[in-house]
Amino acid sequence: MIGTRIFVLQMKDLIRIGIFALLGIALVILLLVLLLPRGRGATPEDDQAHGRFVPGTYASTIVLNSEPVQVRVTVSEEDILMIYLAGMDDVQRTFYPLFEPRMQDLAEEVLRYQSAYIEPQTDYPVTTGLLHEAIIAALRMAYAVEY
Repeated sequence: MIGTRIFVLQMKDLIRIGIFALLGIALVILLLVLLLPRGRGATPEDDQAHGRFVPGTYASTIVLNSEPVQVRVTVSEEDILMIYLAGMDDVQRTFYPLFEPRMQDLAEEVLRYQSAYIEPQTDYPVTTGLLHEAIIAALRMAYAVEY
């Protein structure tokens, strides 16, 4: 028997289907954002291929306990030469004891790879993330050619 079939959908069924469809689309978008690689400077080779530095010392400021501390990056035309904290007083050292050791570790990694676009390995992600962003900001000022 071949005939016309009639489906009856209630409004609550349509609402459920719509909600699940929206959640599915949101999940797919979230996965794409998290899993697709970032655009620029993903590896040290990418940094070196994009341009040269303007030699000099560049600074980015972090405010700790209402006082500024500078993250300074010194570069030559080809290399990152030195990264250090400047202007950190005794009060800031007391209240933020992890800043100097994390800065040393992060500076060693950046100097080893000659790129700030690295994934730092640390047990202190907030402190390291703050310092890492300051290094990246200082290095952006050092690029001779914006890319």
